[in-house]
Amino acid sequence: MKAKKLFCALLVSVVLTVPALSGCGDNNGSSNASSTASSVSASSAESAASAEPTSSTEPTSSTEPASSTEPASSADPTPSTAPDGNTITPAAWKVEDKDGHIIYMMGSIHVGDNAIDYMPDYVEEAYSYCDALAVEADISGIMEDNTQVQQYMSSFLYMDGSSIRDHISEATYNGAVDKLTQANLYNAIYDHFKPFVWNSLLSSTVLSKNGLSYNKGVDLMFTNRAKKDNKTILEVESLQYQFDLFDSFSDELNDMMIAEYLQPGYDDYADAITLEMYNKWKEGRMSEMSAISSTFSNTDPDKQALRDEYNDKLVITRNRNMTNTAEQYLNNGQKVFFLVGSLHYYGESGILNLLEKDGYTVTLLS
Repeated sequence: MKAKKLFCALLVSVVLTVPALSGCGDNNGSSNASSTASSVSASSAESAASAEPTSSTEPTSSTEPASSTEPASSADPTPSTAPDGNTITPAAWKVEDKDGHIIYMMGSIHVGDNAIDYMPDYVEEAYSYCDALAVEADISGIMEDNTQVQQYMSSFLYMDGSSIRDHISEATYNGAVDKLTQANLYNAIYDHFKPFVWNSLLSSTVLSKNGLSYNKGVDLMFTNRAKKDNKTILEVESLQYQFDLFDSFSDELNDMMIAEYLQPGYDDYADAITLEMYNKWKEGRMSEMSAISSTFSNTDPDKQALRDEYNDKLVITRNRNMTNTAEQYLNNGQKVFFLVGSLHYYGESGILNLLEKDGYTVTLLS
């Protein structure tokens, strides 16, 4: 039982933390964005209030009946105000094909606070219009039933008799063990786990001071809400796809990723960057972040090939695949609220640009 609970906690933390750590940005910009590293919780997300029953008509604007209008487009979205004065205006879009098929898109972020319970009208209308919610991977079932974890155990463990010590440098291994030990998190069994699990374990050593929680992550909130609203939940990728992707990283890239957690002052830096990313998400300004440009503090020119590997696998390839899936929903006439990591949308290789290049009309909502 303890083993199952351990794997369940690790599974959830890997899903929540490693995609956030990956940044999912484009490498053409420049900013201070970095990997998200707040402490991980394996408990299920708190549910937001249920939405109204799904409508068969398109979302309404503030002035027209629900049966005839859509969310307005504007570069100056109207905020929704929570009782405590919080206002959020996350970026969201309507995407339309030449046949008039529509899906709605919004960027997700894996941490949050109570502000996410007060989505603006243009988000509520888009969500209510859709019959289905599409997320990168649906982890809610595993969080509720850890027996599903067994099918993923082989993805976590080295099955060839090797250990983490055979795949990263001695200095990185010793530093990681020291950091986990200081946080009372190290166990010798972890030596048999693959590097992406170590990244997740190390992320949980960062003591968050910014008040944000994975229990308030946008993707988890909408997934739980969609279940209550009897919407279909679609997976843009899948858990197994993501684990296989992380497992495809070279040993050298894994070493560099783990070593990031060992940099002096990393904890405070990551905590501040997490808060900065969340605030920009709330304001619809995530386009200003370019996580790939500073995910690694190691800017050694000799390591450029590793940064390129990271970008190609975590960003460029996934953005193209996500775009293809969105286009499939459109071509099938499905009413989908498409919710993937915010930084997948921006930049030359981002989903928005790819959709427009493929001939689809993308409109910012307000």
